[in-house]
Amino acid sequence: MIYTDFAYYPKSAAVAASGERFAPITGPYDGLQAGVTGCYDYTIPIPGSNALTKGNNIKLGAEFQISPATLKPRIFMSWTPAAFLVFDGGMTLGTGWNFMGAQGLASYNPASGEYDDLTPFKNCFYEFDLGATFQFDAAALWPGDWHHIVFMSTYRLRYSGMTNQADGHPWCWAADYNRVNGPNYYVNIILGYQMPFKLSMAGVQLELDGYYSDRQFAEQYRSVDGDFCRVNISPMLVFGLTKKDTLFVLLYFERRRGFDAEQGYVNGREQNWLEMNCSGGEWYFKRLAFRYIHKF
Repeated sequence: MIYTDFAYYPKSAAVAASGERFAPITGPYDGLQAGVTGCYDYTIPIPGSNALTKGNNIKLGAEFQISPATLKPRIFMSWTPAAFLVFDGGMTLGTGWNFMGAQGLASYNPASGEYDDLTPFKNCFYEFDLGATFQFDAAALWPGDWHHIVFMSTYRLRYSGMTNQADGHPWCWAADYNRVNGPNYYVNIILGYQMPFKLSMAGVQLELDGYYSDRQFAEQYRSVDGDFCRVNISPMLVFGLTKKDTLFVLLYFERRRGFDAEQGYVNGREQNWLEMNCSGGEWYFKRLAFRYIHKF
């Protein structure tokens, strides 16, 4: 299986204010993102014939992702003990570089207030994760081609880090700034309606991620609300092009940290904010994203 990802980012400058607000689009272009991921998994069936156990399995797999600024292999395992429940876990190791200003690996420099590039392969991103997914299709209780109201909810515990970085010191991985070593969480909730058309599903995705405590940041950075929860709400369309080809289209609206001063952002990114005070949340249109999946 191969995943091909592409995203377009418009410019949305920060709004200097307090409390919750919305930041409008202020320019046509702020960046592009692309990546290709190859995935292979081996499935071990679990015997069963009733509705809860039929099709249950254990999967062992590996992924290899490459983008213009990063290289990221991953191994994983999943267990489906019942049709509506999946447990999984994995380990990721990655490295990166600067590609036309997009920073794959970088470390915060408090003297300059900017992120300095790290040496590829000498410095690596790593992550261990454990997750549980609950999934349900109304058609299981109400059979019919037009009864597929689907719901999926995933909670994932992650331990992420960067080699050669002190605990509490901010770093950047894959242009995702202001991260620190330690445990963090990720929540993904999808509600959709499946149809027997080329447009096979329409729905909405909610994503939450953040750190469990602001104390995971060094003391000099705790004024920025280190346990701030980043929120993404994404209307989603899924097109079943062929039996082997699927296209996802998503519009991302994100809630990011807000600040009283506009210099809390550089090019629309959370950067240079580590000595500032967080002031509520700021909603903005983040990106238009596409994912094309081809199964062999």
